[in-house]
Amino acid sequence: MVENTEKQERTVFTDGIRQAIVGTFPFDSVEQRDIFSNTLESLAQDCGDLPDVEFIRNIRFTLASLENAHTHLEEEGVVKYYLERPIIYKAGKFWIEDNGVTVEVVSMQGVAIEDLVKEKMKERGGGTTEYKINRALRSLLSSEIVHSVVLGVIKENEVFDIVVRFVDEGESTVPVTSKRFVSGKMLDQHIGYLRIKSWSGRVSFDGKTVADLVEEELEALGAAKFLILDVRENGGGDSPLAEKLAGRFVKKATPYGTVFKRQASQDELVRSELELKPQGSFLDKKVVVLTGPKCLSSNEMFIMMMKDTGIAVTIGQTTGGGSGNPKSFEIALQGKTYTLKVSSWSMMRNNGDRLESIGIEPDVSVAITAEDVVQHRDAVLEAAKEYLQYNR
Repeated sequence: MVENTEKQERTVFTDGIRQAIVGTFPFDSVEQRDIFSNTLESLAQDCGDLPDVEFIRNIRFTLASLENAHTHLEEEGVVKYYLERPIIYKAGKFWIEDNGVTVEVVSMQGVAIEDLVKEKMKERGGGTTEYKINRALRSLLSSEIVHSVVLGVIKENEVFDIVVRFVDEGESTVPVTSKRFVSGKMLDQHIGYLRIKSWSGRVSFDGKTVADLVEEELEALGAAKFLILDVRENGGGDSPLAEKLAGRFVKKATPYGTVFKRQASQDELVRSELELKPQGSFLDKKVVVLTGPKCLSSNEMFIMMMKDTGIAVTIGQTTGGGSGNPKSFEIALQGKTYTLKVSSWSMMRNNGDRLESIGIEPDVSVAITAEDVVQHRDAVLEAAKEYLQYNR
């Protein structure tokens, strides 16, 4: 009786996921939708004696098959701890700071870090390969328990072990200020630099939104003839906040993309054109936007607003490839609550290219080398400064 009850709960859980996705996700065809729906139904019927953790993992594998960066399943109420010194991925390798020196990470707990990341990549689909690696790395660097791990690192061509702890984010010694999200400075008497790390509407300092903070920094950079907008670490948020900045650079409504969205009880997707409209006083400045693989969602929309309308030149690397306007659904299983995020649209650029899993290539591509990482050299920013030096 207990086994039958457990299987019934899993069936209800899986059906809740199926209904949410079938009614929301922008499938390319009815055939694709039906294949996905049948796969989920089979999963519920064949779960057998699988432990809950394996059952949920199989659900995530199935969701990953949709290859959509905004469609995924997460358990709510899970306390997480994070590696006290983050590992980053650049120039095709993994790196960590150790006593002021950047060293390459090759293993964690004796297992090749590349293999650990590849395994994590199976649980989430969508995005470019570079984005997937960074997302899987973030997952690998979190834990539900406080403990230490042994990392194998390369120093002077030899492998050494270092021990790093997982800690509560509250133990961070870095104060949270508005500069963590928006900061600006003059690089010289002509070039202003503005870094924006989020478009989230949840960010607020003294009642000021990200858009408000951007306006303050822009005012301080008023003397700049050229602007470098650095959004490489920006994973998105709320596109209306991004539009407030992009709208400062146009004098009339300008199309910058198209979305295809599913409506209830309809198989065909509804097409809507996206327009960038003037906002605030016009800024007559030459603009460069710095991009990279962590750019996603509403931030990619911002990059489209700037690049695909001819406002700015983009410099750096290809973006993450995913803007889905996700909807949230809460679904319970055996006393636990899960949040299912489901993409509700697909996006196409003005040139006809899809955004999902392809991303936006920069106008000027900059390859980051291992030497750049070790020497803490920002090759992308240097390329932007050089570009403005010769294209004034």
